[in-house]
Amino acid sequence: MSFSVSARRIAGVAVALTCIASAFATTPDPGANPPSIEEFAARPLVESAAISPDGRYLALIQTRDGRGFVAVVDRTAPGSTKKAVLAEPEHFVISWCRWATNTRLLCSLRAMVKEQFVYGISRLVAVDFDGKHLQVLVQNSRDAQGQFQDRIVSWNPGPPDTVLIEADEGLSAEQQSHNAIVYGNVGTHALPAVFELNVNTGRMMLRQHAREPIRHWIADNHGKVRIGYGFAGTTVSYIARNGDEEWRRLEKFEVFSHDKHFDPIALSPDDPNKAYAYGPYEGRRALWLIDLTDKEDPTPVFVHPSVDVGSSLIADDGRLLGVRYDTGYSLIYWVDDHARSVVEAIQAINPGKFNTIAGATRDEKLYLIRSDSDLEPSSYLLLDTGTHTAKRLGTAYPGRDMSALAPLHTASYPARDGTPITGYLSTPPGAAAKNLPLIVMPHGGPIGRDYWGYFFLREYLVSRGYAVLQMNFRGSGGFGEDWYWAAHQDWGGVTYNDVVDGARWAIAQGIADPARVCIVGWSFGGYVALLGAQRNADLFHCAVDIAGPSDLSLLINESSRFAFGSKSVERQIGTDPEKLKQDSPRRHAAEFNVPLLILQGTLDAQVQYEQSADMDAALTRANKPHRFVKVEEADHQFSGEQQRGILLHEIDAFLAEHLPVATPAAAAK
Repeated sequence: MSFSVSARRIAGVAVALTCIASAFATTPDPGANPPSIEEFAARPLVESAAISPDGRYLALIQTRDGRGFVAVVDRTAPGSTKKAVLAEPEHFVISWCRWATNTRLLCSLRAMVKEQFVYGISRLVAVDFDGKHLQVLVQNSRDAQGQFQDRIVSWNPGPPDTVLIEADEGLSAEQQSHNAIVYGNVGTHALPAVFELNVNTGRMMLRQHAREPIRHWIADNHGKVRIGYGFAGTTVSYIARNGDEEWRRLEKFEVFSHDKHFDPIALSPDDPNKAYAYGPYEGRRALWLIDLTDKEDPTPVFVHPSVDVGSSLIADDGRLLGVRYDTGYSLIYWVDDHARSVVEAIQAINPGKFNTIAGATRDEKLYLIRSDSDLEPSSYLLLDTGTHTAKRLGTAYPGRDMSALAPLHTASYPARDGTPITGYLSTPPGAAAKNLPLIVMPHGGPIGRDYWGYFFLREYLVSRGYAVLQMNFRGSGGFGEDWYWAAHQDWGGVTYNDVVDGARWAIAQGIADPARVCIVGWSFGGYVALLGAQRNADLFHCAVDIAGPSDLSLLINESSRFAFGSKSVERQIGTDPEKLKQDSPRRHAAEFNVPLLILQGTLDAQVQYEQSADMDAALTRANKPHRFVKVEEADHQFSGEQQRGILLHEIDAFLAEHLPVATPAAAAK
């Protein structure tokens, strides 16, 4: 199946949207109290923002009627209105936009494709500030191709109007000179090369050949490719070089092993032979400075005594600004002192939010600040360090009545062996945390974790009168090596027990009505919800599984379609056939005795549709009442407004029947 983007289609829609963009200057009428299902399902009004290097142009990814578009405003023109320059073509979603030059904008378009199986693709589009000269880059090149065509390695590689981009190598120069005919796909099959890409002409020049087993490259702040990493089977490798020297192996280790290793994330701007990397320190993942020449020992830069260092914050020029860590609330350890002072200034005028740098002008006089909270998605501010003023660039849901939403509160409870389990508890506004209908909501992963922040499903449930308990069970990421290994290859054991113990704690504390407890999970959380419906009808009175796997052996077999292959998944889940059977809910359909709702999208690349369809078939054969909802065109996240609306309507109706907010006694009055 050929899946391409047409510049003509994009431009045609963008012209129609020009007048729509100006409509967003007004504030919609206040929403209902509580917000409707449609409001919770809607995409944010402003999804992202980008500032041009000289600060003149501001680009906003906005939405209307479920579709996204890019609007540009000229900050130097008094009374300037937004101009729509790009709109989402059919099947695609605008993922991000960044300015490659003062006037040329690059945007990523992503989509899900279904052939023999479902997989994601990306394309790269360039457009001028005024909507002219729109061009789809890379896609039709004979030099480069590949599933993902939006992976920028460097925004400042040296030559003007260029970026460095990763892509599979296409035809060689010799093949092109002989007018080779292409049948099917050619290329290096997810082992990318690095190309210098001219954002005006689309011309590409090879800078670094593909190299086994490298799947991603890191460049320094001069645009030189210095580090590569990738994997073959279960073995991960890092390579590095100094200047134009030969590549040499930096690290080699096995996935899901106890091998100690460093993961480089950015080159040091102060010393070309050093890089920042993640690595272990007394059982926690820490930030280190490592010597790429191996002449000096690694030096720890930051380690937290309780939690792992998380994601990194990288500037446009490749500098590491800081690293995130989460102790219940999100924090940043700043490597860059100026960046720290900028965010501290914003924090003083925008308290109660997690503020981070999302972009800056070349002279660093203007900063884009992304602001996150537990009550709404990301919003953006423009900080002028010269005038010491900040301007809010719209909000996600203007006019939404926030009084029906509830903040996240940290919680902790003892597991059955006494281990403290941390998480979050949300209760309906104005309601005492006593005898409430409770939704137990385990997170996905399982190596993921719950963070302080906005999640539409949680806020929807709280607005309807439910308490929601989330927990970072053993096996979650972010809490050190021992926390992860405690549940390794034990999905249906320690991990599940930690979730059950959380529900029993909420009942014992009087927070939850023992007759009104339901488990609702997504992805791995959906798998845990299936286990709950199978094993603990005494505790969970209903269950909702959203895109969760039901058969672990099938999950391993299905993983062969991914680049990392099934062997890596075997390392994570295990290979004991009896254990896999014991922990696979589909194999125990006859044991299900509580109302169950299963929702699965047809464009889910992470958990295949068959996982839920097979669970449905097994329950039907066992004559177990349940509802299975096949949601057309839904990806793993149910990203589309229509699909997310179906999700919420189904959950709303299911809970109204099986987990009423009002107790029977109260309803009878």
